Amino acid sequence: SLNFCLKCKHLQISEILNQNVLFKNYVWETGVSKSNIDLIKDLISKFKKYGVKKGSQILEIASNDGTLLHLIKKKYKCFVLGVDPAKNLKSLAEKKNVKSLPYFFDFRLSKKIKKKYDLFDIIIARNVIAHVPKPNEIFEGVNKLLNDEGIFILEVPHLLNIIKNNQYDNIFHEHIGFHSLKSVIDLGNRNGLRIFDVEKVNSQGGSIRCFLCKNHSNKKSKNLINKLINEEKKLGLFSNNKLINFKKKILLHIKLMNKLIKKLKFEKKKISIYGASGKGQALLQYCKLNNNLIDYAFDKSKKKQGCYTPGTNILVKNPKDIQKSKTEYLLLLSWNIKEEIIKQEKNFLKSGGKFIVPFPSPRIIGN
Repeated sequence: SLNFCLKCKHLQISEILNQNVLFKNYVWETGVSKSNIDLIKDLISKFKKYGVKKGSQILEIASNDGTLLHLIKKKYKCFVLGVDPAKNLKSLAEKKNVKSLPYFFDFRLSKKIKKKYDLFDIIIARNVIAHVPKPNEIFEGVNKLLNDEGIFILEVPHLLNIIKNNQYDNIFHEHIGFHSLKSVIDLGNRNGLRIFDVEKVNSQGGSIRCFLCKNHSNKKSKNLINKLINEEKKLGLFSNNKLINFKKKILLHIKLMNKLIKKLKFEKKKISIYGASGKGQALLQYCKLNNNLIDYAFDKSKKKQGCYTPGTNILVKNPKDIQKSKTEYLLLLSWNIKEEIIKQEKNFLKSGGKFIVPFPSPRIIGN
């Protein structure tokens, strides 16, 4: 259930699951997606203007398999430290020569980190705030660990795009909060941090990359912040009516998606899915698409191959098996990296295969 706070206008789900069950053994790996690595390289390229050098200290919250920190260390030869609760990913990070603490980041841990490693020049949190039941803990911990002119870089799927483009598959058990720029500013204000710059990023269907500093920092605030806040207001992100209409759009999309797949199935077409992502499973379940309608799921992650999709019981296979499976239509569940997948599966298209792109409205693309 998606809830809307009448006071601060923040959106979140009310069902909070056991975080240990969700994240202590995690199957998503940062380094699997080329698009993700390109986004990381884009971020790292900006570090020079923020004075990152050999003596700098960089901390990443939710550092996953250590890909980002490994690339930072390689380029700038600085000290890097990761924090991530996934114990299965710790060894992958350490193979990249990245020290990783296997814990959830909170204020208590920040005190221990400060005692051992002192203050940090840059702290990064990409695609983690949405997963956290108590985001103030992250912001409070960051304030504790950031040096006086340090920078906190935060990336989060932008609520504006979720609502504007009807991306309701983002609403599932791992994503607790859905953040506007306003909600990021509010979290900063409550914890002694202020936003001084923001960028739109082509990630997760449209994200914002926020740059925050301590309140007393000399950093000047950029004009784009007010421009983006006005965009949010103009779209009606903080309006009850907008959210009620969002629900109506979701119900219509579910009907259209289900109708399209059933029509193809009636025509005896072989349909599979590409991308066994968390949000993809949400879409399957919302749209009542299961192993009676879908033959296989294809995903590059070796950790997922040989497993079955939760609740819909579709076998996950290596994308190398697409041609062998005689699939005619691939429903793109990882639609946010559509260009990467289409380029990667050009032989599927050449052989007459077609992709189904679910958002903003279901459509078929192919030769």
